Order: sequence, then C-alpha cells, then structure tokens
Amino acid sequence: MAAAATNVNVKPLNGAEGYLRWKESMLLRLHTVGVAHVLSDDPPPPAGVEEEDGDAAARRMWARDDAVCRGHILAALSDRIFPDYVRHRTARDAWDAVARTYDNADAASAVTQRMLYDDLALDGAPLLERIARAEALNAATRVTLSLSDAELAELLCQTVLPANAAAAIRSGAATMRNVWRVARIMEAQRIRREDEALHGKCRKCGRSRYHGCNCMR
Repeated sequence: MAAAATNVNVKPLNGAEGYLRWKESMLLRLHTVGVAHVLSDDPPPPAGVEEEDGDAAARRMWARDDAVCRGHILAALSDRIFPDYVRHRTARDAWDAVARTYDNADAASAVTQRMLYDDLALDGAPLLERIARAEALNAATRVTLSLSDAELAELLCQTVLPANAAAAIRSGAATMRNVWRVARIMEAQRIRREDEALHGKCRKCGRSRYHGCNCMR
C-alpha cells in the first residue's frame, strides 16, 4: 500500500488556487494507504476500568494511522504554509484547519467563482464542454457563492449562448435542463452544417449525403 501511495502525485498546496485538486488528490492518497478513516471516524474510547479484548490494540492502531495521516497531510503542504499547520496534533485537526482556510466561501469558492466567470468569457472550447465546465465549477463553490440553477442558466445565456438561443430558453424557463436541450439542438445543427459543407446535400431529399440519405442507394 505504501508503494502504491507514492504513485499518487500530489502537488504541494500553496494557496486557495489549487485547493480543490489538492483535496481530491490527498483523499485518494490517504484512502490508498488506508488511513483516511481517521478524518471522519471517532477514535476508540480511552482506557477504562472495564477493558475489553482488543481495545488496547485498536487504540494503538488508531494512533499509528492518525500519525501516518497527519504526516501525509503536512508533507503535502508547501514550505510557505507548512508552519501554519504543523502545530495541529491530530490528522483531523490539521485537515480541518486547512479546510477552514481554503475550503470556504471567502477563499476557495471566491477563486472558483472568478474562474467560472473568466472561463465563460473565453472562446474556443466546444459549446457543450463549456456548459459542463460551468456546472462543475459552480458545483465546486460553497453555498453562499454558488449560483442557483436559474442563475447559472441566465449566466450562460449572457456569456455562452447566441442571442436567438438565449431568447428561446428565456421564453420558457431559464433552467439548466433547457440550456442543455437548446445547446444539444445547436450542436446537432452545427454538425449537420459541417456535413453538408463537406459532402453536400442530396438534390432529391435535401439531406446530407453523408447522414441519412438513401436516395442514391
């Protein structure tokens, strides 16, 4: 397991910009080495008068897993921010402290929100991919900054979709379901236009000679 964990490449965290990818990579590494449970499970109870068989061994195993997990977390922090978290004695305390700094509306979500607006303003990516990325980035934000379904649909109408498509969406309900429906229609029309430009239309039926025309068969 330890050898497998070394194959999970984790770029040291150095600020809010890379937190979301760092978090997912770290969870993969911690699950790979079998110590991620200390971040969510409760530790074994302390030693008592009525000690059951295996209690002491469970505490030793927990202490070992917690130390390994804490070490992995701290090792994946850049030199710049490492001193801010090394004081935390348990893996969960260190993990939660990093999350308080970067996994909240004032930090990581603000960065993600800015990325959302910036990305939607850029041309080049296929339409359906841009919509999917907008949904993913919006889902990654926290509650106070994430857009509602209607708000995200309206943002896409303003930044990604042409005016006629946006008008069609707004004529019904500005929802992401309608955004996807209209976008898929637009994509099908684009593909058909490219086919017609490349292969021409059938003079008999008016359809692309490449797709669906049986007149010449």
